[in-house]
Amino acid sequence: MNKSPRFRGLAAASVLLGAFTAISLTACAAGPASSPPATRAAQVTHNCKPQESVRFSCELQDHRLLSMCASPELSAFKGLPKDNPGYAYLVVGTPEGTVQYSYPPNPYDYKQHFYKGVSAHVIPYLFVTSEKGEFFFLSEQDAADTQGAGGWTQENLPDGWSITTKDKNRACARVLEFDPDFAAGVTRDSVWKEKERERLDAEKAKAKQP
Repeated sequence: MNKSPRFRGLAAASVLLGAFTAISLTACAAGPASSPPATRAAQVTHNCKPQESVRFSCELQDHRLLSMCASPELSAFKGLPKDNPGYAYLVVGTPEGTVQYSYPPNPYDYKQHFYKGVSAHVIPYLFVTSEKGEFFFLSEQDAADTQGAGGWTQENLPDGWSITTKDKNRACARVLEFDPDFAAGVTRDSVWKEKERERLDAEKAKAKQP
């Protein structure tokens, strides 16, 4: 005897239910669907504060960031650099924005550590000194240097700084930000050179003493 439409419908429903159950059991056996990876912390191109101007920033060879930060009024001041009320500092930190090193400890003391000049090829440059001497050098040429920028004098790094680099004289792997006015508001290097001569003369005189 032929089955009634009702029985045929129930049979079809049973087949569908069995197929759905099989799929569900397979999915359970495979475990929950893998969730998308957690969004990484947003990466930054510098470690300056929001209200500050970024004079220079690059990625170091160990993937940390090196930035030169300044107060907005540093380059706007029209008087002598020695009278500038602004501040500037060099900072090393992670791409996630965690600051590790900053120099000088008081950014308003930048006049004692930041000096600018012009090379024989008329290329503006800037260097930063610790108590040991010049430890970082930057020139305008580096703005177009896709292979890196700046230079270290590692033996003169500030106390506590740790810099890992394949090329001990090269600071950066790639430039991230560059302000053509990076040296605006900074003291001329002749001031530092004069102080260095005085320091060396004093050391020589002390060495001659019995």
